[in-house]
Amino acid sequence: MKTLKQIFTGLCMVLVTSAVWGQTTDSVDVKDYDIALDLSAGSPFKGDATLTLSLLRPCASIGLELVGTVDSVEVAGVRVSNPDLTALPTAGIAAGSDFTVRVWYTGRQNAESGGWGGFWFDANCHYNLGVGFEADPHSMGRSVFPCRDNFTDKATYTLRVKTKAGWTAECGGMLQSRTANADGTESSVWRIGQEVPTYLVSVSQAAWDKIEDSVVSQYGTYPLSIGHQGRSETNVRNAFAELDSVVPMFERCFGPYRWGRIGYIATAKGSMEHVNNIALDASLVASMSERAQSTIAHELGHAWFGNLVTCATSGDMWINEGGASFCSEVAMESVQGRAASDDYYQRNLESVLRTTHLTDHGYRPLHGMPHDYTYGSTTYEKGWMVWHSLRGYLGEEVFYNALNRLMASCAFGNIDAYGLRDSLSLYSGTDLTDFFDFHVFGKGFVDYHVTSTLGLAGCNPHSLNVMISQQGVGTDSVMRSIKVPITFFSANGDTAKMWFTTNDTALDVVFSLPFVATHFVLDYDKELSDAATVGEAHTQGGSLVSVPTAHAAFRSQAATDIYVEHHWGRPWGTLPEGTVRTARRYWALRGAWDREAAVEGRFRYVRRGYSSSNYPNLDNGFYAQSASRDSIVLLYRPERGEWQVLPYRLTGTANEGFVVADSLLPGEYTLAIIDTSAVGITAPRAAEANLFPNPLKRGEVLSVTTGQAAPYEVAIFDAEGRQVWAKKGVRDGEKLRPALGKGTYFVRIENKFISLQSKLIQL
Repeated sequence: MKTLKQIFTGLCMVLVTSAVWGQTTDSVDVKDYDIALDLSAGSPFKGDATLTLSLLRPCASIGLELVGTVDSVEVAGVRVSNPDLTALPTAGIAAGSDFTVRVWYTGRQNAESGGWGGFWFDANCHYNLGVGFEADPHSMGRSVFPCRDNFTDKATYTLRVKTKAGWTAECGGMLQSRTANADGTESSVWRIGQEVPTYLVSVSQAAWDKIEDSVVSQYGTYPLSIGHQGRSETNVRNAFAELDSVVPMFERCFGPYRWGRIGYIATAKGSMEHVNNIALDASLVASMSERAQSTIAHELGHAWFGNLVTCATSGDMWINEGGASFCSEVAMESVQGRAASDDYYQRNLESVLRTTHLTDHGYRPLHGMPHDYTYGSTTYEKGWMVWHSLRGYLGEEVFYNALNRLMASCAFGNIDAYGLRDSLSLYSGTDLTDFFDFHVFGKGFVDYHVTSTLGLAGCNPHSLNVMISQQGVGTDSVMRSIKVPITFFSANGDTAKMWFTTNDTALDVVFSLPFVATHFVLDYDKELSDAATVGEAHTQGGSLVSVPTAHAAFRSQAATDIYVEHHWGRPWGTLPEGTVRTARRYWALRGAWDREAAVEGRFRYVRRGYSSSNYPNLDNGFYAQSASRDSIVLLYRPERGEWQVLPYRLTGTANEGFVVADSLLPGEYTLAIIDTSAVGITAPRAAEANLFPNPLKRGEVLSVTTGQAAPYEVAIFDAEGRQVWAKKGVRDGEKLRPALGKGTYFVRIENKFISLQSKLIQL
């Protein structure tokens, strides 16, 4: 463990190293770009760029990058014969003195190999996207102008743009002038006065439908401009109305907005965080969908994460993209409240735990990300989870205060994961070495397993013996400096939240509570990004209550509060004889109900490789094609008890469905493949729905059989999910006469024992 004095000393070394980085690894610094672009004829276009540079050490030549054809070059006012942009002569220029390079060139439409970043000349809009997902380097300022194309060589910019006749320009920076020319073209001048890397510079032209507005926030009023084409102005304004809440929230959390104005333009290719001129996928510009609102917030969040403080290399892109993804959660909190943002975060955590290691071909550390995975799910989504967990680990007030100080001290600079760790450690007063070692420099996730003995420690009913253990998911490493929040509940609803902190990898401790606890909940406020997705079910009156992020559902006639943790680690304890393998996940049900509540529970399974599910790969490595559905069993154990097979039934198909059990109690549950012949267990025959005839001809009578003695409800839905026919109290084999038009339908058969769905074709 480091002392804060050691952290401060290390931080000073990091900052000094960053300050002299260019002197030891590079030869030149570009201070300013003055770029004139004639886009009036589309592609190809003419460019004239003057770069003001300074040599960091004496050298014979320097290199620039450009996608285009060089027409001529001047270095320090001297024309270069047969210029090679990658080796421009600088012999005789003194280190530390400013000089200029002027490049006349011809550019064209271009795109990276991945078909995303580059300079696009679409029929109705011309624009650049400043990064390429597959390009090396990822930065693509070179698609528009000659430059030093990396994340660390930052400069100021003047953009002088001549547009196509009848079109107008929207560019990065602040508009200095706009002039209508006699031939119908337009000339405009834009200035980016802050030092930014080349990938954040943007130019665009189109016959824009423009909306001009403003956003009033904590540190000022910012002009807002939105360039779109052919959308309803009312819908566009509605789509951006949430910025009135989002921008003030961002400023409270991260510090002042430093860019003068906020601008968006609609593009056909996608979204990109250019300074003052954010490219936004045109399908989102007039939408109130969650995807649209989260993208609008994500790209604006880059004004702090990436644009203001930039990752030093693409290997730490999680700082930019994970931070901006975290901003989408913060934005939702500002508009809809913490409950909505917690749900949003949980849904994304579920997706990360289920799929990211598959899409990115393994569990990967965030730091040192290989080039091919720079813009993968680990960077975006797991990076977001780590920012979220940092907030919980430090506490909200300390976390945001530390981020404000970071944004102020590192403004317009670069940082890597080590510098970020040491800066936040210093500003928060908490050594984050162990946190970063596991979550940033290590791979995978930590899964906490918590058990307790309520009211037995020293025979004091207010005492509680708590045991916390951990296992890695996707890693053999362990998390040190554990901080785990647990909330305790009394019979009358009183709560007490405690953070259990230890430098060991496990904790066994006795705590005193202000009341007699009936149960506890791990991470009730959803502050940790550990390998568990959680939720609550409040059941009453027999209605089925689903907890999607926990892949479970519950019902009870009695009013019952059920808190469910869906752990993505292997179940703990000794498994029953005959167990072939278990699911790589388990459920912990928390609450204070007893068997009289008759709680029914449903636990989802999905066959490995079944891609049509809303939750593909849920049981990757467990329930395979070769396994019979009837070989799945439900295991249960009370807290600290032994695993046992519960009576159960199955709903759904061989591809996807639920294992259902009645009269559940608090404790742990998991699914297993078991050799029933070895242990003398007869697997129950799963309930199935048979529709006859199917296809159903016009005028024919439909018969539904399930083998169930109890009546059930039959509901029929069309292909768009609308209910078109229903009947309650249907007996097995009863003749039904639904009036249906020709098409494909889905038939749901449900009572307290079964929940089945089958496809029906009406001819």
